[in-house]
Amino acid sequence: MANSNRRRNYMHKVEVDGIVHETVKEIRDNVVSFYEDLYQEKESWRPSVDGMDFHSIGATESSNLERKFDREEVFQMLKDLQGDKAPSPDGFSMAFFHKCWEVVGDNIMDFFEEFHTHCKFEKSLNATFIALIPKKRDALNIRDFRPISLVGSMYKLLLKVLENRIRLVMETLISPSQNAFVGGRQTLDSVLIANECLDSRLKSSIPGILCKLDIEKAYDHVNWNCLLYLLERMGFGYRWCHWMKTCISTVQFSVLVNGSPEGFFGSSRGLRQGDSLSPLLFLLIMEVLSRLLQKTEEAGLIRGFQAGMLGGNEVRISHLLFADDTIVFCNATPEQVFHIRKVLSCFEAITGLHVNLAKSEMVPVGVVDRAQYKALNVWNSVLEKIERRLASWQTLYLSKGGRLTLLKSTLASLPTYFLSLFTILVSVARRIEKLQRNFLWGGMGDIQNYHLVSWDQICSPIPYGGLGVKNLILFNKALLGKWLWRFGAEESHLWRRVIAAKYGEEWGGWQSKPYRGSHGCGLWKSISVGWGTLLEQIMFSAGRSDRIRFWMDKWCGDTPLKDLFPLLFLCSTNREASIEFVMSRLDMSSVRTLNISFIWDFND
Repeated sequence: MANSNRRRNYMHKVEVDGIVHETVKEIRDNVVSFYEDLYQEKESWRPSVDGMDFHSIGATESSNLERKFDREEVFQMLKDLQGDKAPSPDGFSMAFFHKCWEVVGDNIMDFFEEFHTHCKFEKSLNATFIALIPKKRDALNIRDFRPISLVGSMYKLLLKVLENRIRLVMETLISPSQNAFVGGRQTLDSVLIANECLDSRLKSSIPGILCKLDIEKAYDHVNWNCLLYLLERMGFGYRWCHWMKTCISTVQFSVLVNGSPEGFFGSSRGLRQGDSLSPLLFLLIMEVLSRLLQKTEEAGLIRGFQAGMLGGNEVRISHLLFADDTIVFCNATPEQVFHIRKVLSCFEAITGLHVNLAKSEMVPVGVVDRAQYKALNVWNSVLEKIERRLASWQTLYLSKGGRLTLLKSTLASLPTYFLSLFTILVSVARRIEKLQRNFLWGGMGDIQNYHLVSWDQICSPIPYGGLGVKNLILFNKALLGKWLWRFGAEESHLWRRVIAAKYGEEWGGWQSKPYRGSHGCGLWKSISVGWGTLLEQIMFSAGRSDRIRFWMDKWCGDTPLKDLFPLLFLCSTNREASIEFVMSRLDMSSVRTLNISFIWDFND
């Protein structure tokens, strides 16, 4: 497999600045020259964003980020790093440090102590290899290769510790419209929000535009001064800012050209793709774009798509982000498009990130494909991916165990994204299962094979004699049901507020109200079909109790009180009352009094 990847990624020729180079020396020299120029800041001055508000952390959180590194924290992060990966450029794998912790632990802690006290480390520890990974098959242009940084083992451990600390405050700092790398937020949140907004817009018959922005070489163009300025504005302390400056400014690059390290140069801009801290720092940079768009909408210069306004709570979405992937919603007027263009120009001037308008897309909402998500063609891409993957394995000599491993780890995961959003058609599920069966028993495509065990038995859990392969229809129901569980658990999340504003919510906020309109391109109506199944399985543990119904919900056993005491329930004057209302406290004490009223006095 490694030899196959090496052959596929081998660079026989490369195009740099419109010129194709084929000799070994030309390839090496021009690749190194390209990346040496890429990581150099071209502008000596950039405007700041002094007049813009950003979320910030408090003094306690800032102090916690800068606390001393303790042995338990460092060792825990070391254990979390995968030890079986290829050795770092310094020749050591993380497994070495894990196994030899008793021997090298003191030296590692000395390194962390020096970094904490003096905000520096030996520069050689930050030497980095750039591995060029082609973005597509037969890549020729140098821009079609993704530069992945391979960092040293000690520096990787330091990044892991710093990443673990800053991750705790990311939810405070990052806008709800950003759904990448923030705890509790998921990739699919943006997909659901975008579909529901688009569905509402189409049904309103108001013209609109959906803009998909392409940020060119996003990580590589980040301006360091802007990043450090944002860290300071967001409440990070001097020590943390100095740590970040040391990490990003002391790097020295060598480019791996066909496996051979070439060049040795520094940089004055950009974040490395491949280290664990860079994605979180990049989110801080993208906050500038999010805030600019938000301010532009607040000024009335652009107007996003309205998702819903039930209960008077209007939710309007002007943009969604997943790292650097950005979608902007606005009205279909030249003025609003012009203002978005101005925002992007300001964003580039401040951060150094350039939006490639040639690769960006503008889609009028009226021409968006209204094909029902139940249509078979929605699943064609999934079927094609599975068939392509099977075709690539056709020439391999695989045992039954090897086939089962590939089936469970790769084939079963390919449709997961779609299964998390759409209800799978029975015909599609049967088609995928047929491909899986034929592959498991040694066949390809429609070739008939002897299947020695029923598919239902293969999909059974291992303790029950099966092989643990996922049943697609049940797996689909479970993934869609996760949305319903999250609806009750994530009150403040943006996707949940969109659904509540569009469809409404039942008492207590545990479920959305039923929707009886046309499907359109929204996803929630299909997802909400599972409410009945989910609610049958839910039991509550009484805490604050203001969202749990005394009679209707299961909170004191597996049966609601209305079923245990049906006559009392029928006589109750407030059948929807919460536990907090029925069992109220006296003067904030721990003693509760029963406050149940009936339609007549039982003492009469």
